Amino acid sequence: MTTAMFRTPEHAIEVAYLMLALPIEGKNNTQIIIEQLRQRFDPSYLERPLSGLSPHDHHAQAVMTLQLVRRVLRDSPMFHVLQAKFGTGSEGATSARVISEWVNPAAPADSTERELTDLLVGNVLRGRPRIRDISDRFDVSKSAVGRLASAYRVLIYGLLGRAVQRLEIHMQDAGLVPVAADA
Repeated sequence: MTTAMFRTPEHAIEVAYLMLALPIEGKNNTQIIIEQLRQRFDPSYLERPLSGLSPHDHHAQAVMTLQLVRRVLRDSPMFHVLQAKFGTGSEGATSARVISEWVNPAAPADSTERELTDLLVGNVLRGRPRIRDISDRFDVSKSAVGRLASAYRVLIYGLLGRAVQRLEIHMQDAGLVPVAADA
């Protein structure tokens, strides 16, 4: 029986985006020395079992995980909400704009309303910018911005939940996440 590598689909996706954002490299000398010192002098130190994967294997696994996400969700808002939440760089920003347009399709492209929606989507997905900063920027009460953010949060997290639910069975089949026990 094989064990799954990740606890949940979100965990697998988050790790995959993180692995692709970091360069492929082994441990440097300082990391090796610190690990040996901790192992020798810290009685509570328990060495984590190694996965047996090289840094290149982890990178390849991240690519395969994200290709599974792309294949299952295609270019839907469900794909973009995951990429906006966990992705980096221009792809993450482009997906955040797609989600902003999905949440508020009526806002004109170069309007204050679109800018506000973009910032609120960023707040809901990443926690930045803060509600206080958004309210100060647009000279609107914090409670008004908070109510709008709350409404967007319901929409966005509903979409995120549907995306994860759709991916779960595919990730279970691939052995990435554990099969849920029938209760």
